[in-house]
Amino acid sequence: MSFVGHTRDLAAARRELETRRLLVVCGAPDSERSAFLDAVAREVADEVGLPVYRFRVADAVSEACRGGFVVHPCVVVVDGVSAGTADGIPAGAADGSPLAALISTFAGSRSFLLVGSTDAREDAAVLSSYRCADGWALLARAAVHCDRGDPRAAGPLLRRAVEAHQVAGDRRGEAWAVFLYGRMCRLRGRTEDARRLLQAARETFRAVGETPGEAWAAGELARLATRSGASDPDALAEARRLHERAGDRRGAAWTHLWWTVARADEPGFPWREEFASVQGRFHEVSDRLGTAWTLHHHALTLARTDGTDGVNGTGVTGETDRTDERRREADRLFEGALALFEEADCPHGRAWTMLEYALRSPAHRFLNGEWAAEIRHVFHGIGDEAGEAWVDLAEAGPSPGGEPPYELACRYPTALLDTLGWTEAGEPLIPRAARDTQPEPRPGFPRPGDRDRPDDSRAHIRLTLLDDAPVPDVPARIALEVVPGPGHPWSTAPLPPLTARATSLGHAEIHPAHGVPADGAEFRFTPHRPGSHRLRFTVEDPATGTVLQQVEAEIDVVPSDPGPHRPTAPAPRPSARRA
Repeated sequence: MSFVGHTRDLAAARRELETRRLLVVCGAPDSERSAFLDAVAREVADEVGLPVYRFRVADAVSEACRGGFVVHPCVVVVDGVSAGTADGIPAGAADGSPLAALISTFAGSRSFLLVGSTDAREDAAVLSSYRCADGWALLARAAVHCDRGDPRAAGPLLRRAVEAHQVAGDRRGEAWAVFLYGRMCRLRGRTEDARRLLQAARETFRAVGETPGEAWAAGELARLATRSGASDPDALAEARRLHERAGDRRGAAWTHLWWTVARADEPGFPWREEFASVQGRFHEVSDRLGTAWTLHHHALTLARTDGTDGVNGTGVTGETDRTDERRREADRLFEGALALFEEADCPHGRAWTMLEYALRSPAHRFLNGEWAAEIRHVFHGIGDEAGEAWVDLAEAGPSPGGEPPYELACRYPTALLDTLGWTEAGEPLIPRAARDTQPEPRPGFPRPGDRDRPDDSRAHIRLTLLDDAPVPDVPARIALEVVPGPGHPWSTAPLPPLTARATSLGHAEIHPAHGVPADGAEFRFTPHRPGSHRLRFTVEDPATGTVLQQVEAEIDVVPSDPGPHRPTAPAPRPSARRA
């Protein structure tokens, strides 16, 4: 997993760091080693455009445990680590050693870690166990992050899990890793990436006879329809039947819940009976998280219906006592869901339940004047900017023009936002599907200030992946074009000799380093690992040295399937060329 020794070979250190994201240099503390670590940090930071920070070991572990290096990637240098430097290390760190704690906390990080250790024996013991990565343990940790509603920390774990299962020749484990990667993409709102990965996982599950995995993939594929505010109850019902045939009671309970939620707002649907049945299923398998989401949606349905009893489509409306009784019942369910989300350590579910409880129970909200700030804080803790935007909307109320605010419009499809409703009291009826994803802003979506500048007067960068389904160690072609709008001066004249510079921000190579858009710039992208890869393209005017535009793109690389799997060690990775 790392490079350990007395080397001062800068190129070898950079190759190891770019490949594994972790570098350990052991030996007695001296100024030469510190200078060497600083030189490696500067080289890598310059390559990927990240800041460099120096930490004491205790501070580094503390920051990593808080997830700071996942949210804000950087290059971290920690020098002088030794077996006696245990100050500030959280209890329960692997074998109590600072180096083990650092490696453990950085396992889910996107940052680069450089460690200068004074104890070579400790290095050898820790790193030898760390090299034997347990793919199934990594999958379990990634699944927990997704369940908590924090998919940003799952990506690095899943990339390592895919590699571990490939090295072990475990197709079943690899399929589960690809499935979870697809689930993570669905949570991030990347529908097409999620569909491709989930379909690939489903086919592999079929090939290896993993029926429960096939059922889970089918259920996640059916949930993709909710991205646009629609639903596919028939596909969810089929996934539930697959789970039942496989004897997977937990999977059947979750698909039963998704199916019930998809139909809960249909007139005459017996939602009371179905929610009670789902809750019973989750109790049988002791799934607190499933029970919490069941209570959440049951309470939401109670709060939004007009008095229909949910069994035969009839009921009494307009009676004050009946309305009060339903409100009290919804409050009890919201409170039960909140307690279970806290027990299950699911901030995503807790934030959404707090928001809906506050909106549906004015008395509860007015007792807490900081309700919006508190909920926004929970969403912020898991990096859910979309959730924060819904809190902003709830606090601000409907806009005069009826248009959704920019932070929602740039993340969600128009079809989903069209289903947003408002009560007579001015409270939002947020679409149920909004809580299924944490979508990132769409690239190129015009900001409010851009409306003053006609779109046809701007030039855009267009990237086209010319080869479908990139796989590791196989070049894929990417075309870059500068497309001027009709009102741009370049639309009626040849493009100037601009330069397009390409940089890989991960474990991949991209050649050539520079291209000329006017001549048809084409780059060859060669990934060395499955998973999501970030690329940066910078268009400059070489005459003035001005950066005109910089864009980043993410490309998902699916694991290759070379036929019969044999345990093989990963091939050495060449270092990325400097752009």
